[in-house]
Amino acid sequence: MSRRVAREELFKLVFESELKEESTKEVLDNYLKRDEVLTNENELAFIKKYMNGIAENNDRILETINNNITGWSFERIGNVEKALLRCSVYELLCETTPHEIVVNEVVELAKLYGDEKTSEFVNGVLAKIINK
Repeated sequence: MSRRVAREELFKLVFESELKEESTKEVLDNYLKRDEVLTNENELAFIKKYMNGIAENNDRILETINNNITGWSFERIGNVEKALLRCSVYELLCETTPHEIVVNEVVELAKLYGDEKTSEFVNGVLAKIINK
């Protein structure tokens, strides 16, 4: 399983936490009890690290997002956008992944799971964060 596939699985779990209004830790715990858990230990470790990191840095992530979405508040954007932004902003703030990779991967997920404007919106927010 590739890092790209692990990021997609991470997005799905964060999206689930948005829909259910549960913490990412709760969703991760439930995910680990399911039968279809990833079998590759490296990718599972990636998902665990990021889900826990998102939970631990949630206030900082939300503040960063809110400070960079002009004319919107986090509560008003869609669940797909929320999940994509939470995943990518965590990675930008707390991991060493090059910005280009983070943006490219999240824009591809936005095209796959969002509507026609999702990728533009997410890309614009991330560009503001990176350029500060």
